[in-house]
Amino acid sequence: PAFYTMQGTARIGKGCSSISGDNYTMMDMPGGRQGVALSDGMGSGEEACRESTLVIELLEELLEAGFPEKTAIQMINTTLVMGREEIHYSTVDMTVFDLYTGECEIIKAGASSTFIRKKDSVEHLSSTSLPIGVMNSIEIDSVKRQLEDGDFVIMVTDGVMDALPAAHQESLMKDIIMEHDTGNPAELASYILGRVRQYREKEPSDDMTVLVGQIWEK
Repeated sequence: PAFYTMQGTARIGKGCSSISGDNYTMMDMPGGRQGVALSDGMGSGEEACRESTLVIELLEELLEAGFPEKTAIQMINTTLVMGREEIHYSTVDMTVFDLYTGECEIIKAGASSTFIRKKDSVEHLSSTSLPIGVMNSIEIDSVKRQLEDGDFVIMVTDGVMDALPAAHQESLMKDIIMEHDTGNPAELASYILGRVRQYREKEPSDDMTVLVGQIWEK
């Protein structure tokens, strides 16, 4: 492979709780690819944590078994919908890095925004799809982008975006991402979460997670 990746995360539970309804994974995948996935369970606390943990664990198992990403998400959706009287939904937000070409695919089901930071710009990617666990059949959004040495992919849950003033969420997040000049994804994740929290005097009103992946050329 011509590239390698590094990841970093920062998160906090609703009301500064140690239990978060957001869960994530980072995994090696067949064909010289690496995946990072983030799931936001409905609500917050232990039940949301159980739901998003289930989604992440099923995703890991299905991808390790060789299922394509979108097929795996559809299968998890069917599992969550069948045999349940109550709706328990979770989002799926996934970025798959191709370590041979430097291309990434961003796959979303009901997930919040993703940002790609290049040397002098930030691109915002959003989704209109529903979370999994709501309907028998779902639309899954995906888009591919070519990355270059040192580029960052920043994934966040709704709690992060909703902590910013509603009318300026996208522009403020882009400014925050560009403010911190670092080559360390963990540092950038912590900085973003800290800066976003400055916009709210109270404790977080929702679980907040920032997951940052960075690609480097060997």
